[in-house]
Amino acid sequence: MKKILPIILVSLVLFACSKEDSQKQPPPPVIDYSLYKIKTATHSVRNYNGTSSNLSFDTTNYLYEGNTYRYTRRTSMGTVQSYTHTLSNGIYTSEQYNNGTLSNSKTYDQLNTAGYVDSSWILNNGTVTQSSKYNYNKDGTLSDAASYFSGYINKAKYYYTNNTATYYISERRGISPGIPNALDSVVYEYAANLPYRAGFYSGGLPVSFYGKFSKNLLQKTTYYDKLNNKVIRQTVEYQYQTDDIGLVTKRVLNIYTQPGSTLIQTDTTVYTYYNK
Repeated sequence: MKKILPIILVSLVLFACSKEDSQKQPPPPVIDYSLYKIKTATHSVRNYNGTSSNLSFDTTNYLYEGNTYRYTRRTSMGTVQSYTHTLSNGIYTSEQYNNGTLSNSKTYDQLNTAGYVDSSWILNNGTVTQSSKYNYNKDGTLSDAASYFSGYINKAKYYYTNNTATYYISERRGISPGIPNALDSVVYEYAANLPYRAGFYSGGLPVSFYGKFSKNLLQKTTYYDKLNNKVIRQTVEYQYQTDDIGLVTKRVLNIYTQPGSTLIQTDTTVYTYYNK
């Protein structure tokens, strides 16, 4: 028995190891989310006013052809709006057609060396009517932005923790009479169990052209009025549905005025993707 026992023990150990190896699962495949671009976005907005509400909706189809982005939006009013963004010499030029008629307005987005939008401007009949400027941190996240309109200026400065935007300061500076100043601190909250898988957007260039994404999807934004003792004036809450690989297939955001949490708008978008 003294000679047999070691052999039996070794056999048991080998059997246990063999059983453990057989129960190990292969690592999940690495998913290249850059392959999944928005194909369609079915969008609806319901605005509330006391006990009444009104609903509008549209459907947008997206096409990606090398350095050209195209999308066509059909609205609930029967309008068909088509946009084409074409890259040439580091600038995307956007043309718009309304029911087949070319608009007098063109949008230009100039890229920096990292491939992010550095500045943009809109021409109407050859006159600049709006412009924007964007600055980025060394890690590719958006640092600050400013948009210049005919009667006011909007500015935003972003603040980060571990490469994730935690809040930004939003300022509206009135230039024309009747446009009031505004100054908000806008705080972000994220859904810890919902990673940001692929950039979805509604118009203009894809959001990947405006700096690195946050790691997770937004769950809530809270607007603090810095011109009124930092009282909360508005909150936005987000809900998502995702598919088997984590792509957002439905996003719902609800906008509430504060105090009192009065719902003023529900914004819903359903997405489909290429290669799905």
